[in-house]
Amino acid sequence: MQRAKTHSYLQVDDYLDLLNYAKQLNDIQWQQELKEALQHHLQENSKEAKDSKINELWRHFDQINDRLLELFELLRHSNNPAERNSWSEQIWELKLERIKLEKQIQASYAHF
Repeated sequence: MQRAKTHSYLQVDDYLDLLNYAKQLNDIQWQQELKEALQHHLQENSKEAKDSKINELWRHFDQINDRLLELFELLRHSNNPAERNSWSEQIWELKLERIKLEKQIQASYAHF
């Protein structure tokens, strides 16, 4: 991920260097082409970043669901009241965290 960000920054830096050079040459058409290409590049990077963020939220959501299944299974097979109470508390905490994630996921899709 860090490598992709560095690559993106280098590309933006390259566009800006070329734009400065086009300005020195007073090449208006090339300046406009570079501005459009830079804008397109930035939009694509923004979309990729949003997609990556949404995918990470979904991965976390799936991890919570997996952990909930484990806890429900433990709860189902346990007769120890202290363990059952501990697992029940963990289940409620995970459910609350999952609700927060659901809201984040919905908000991420609303921004597309």
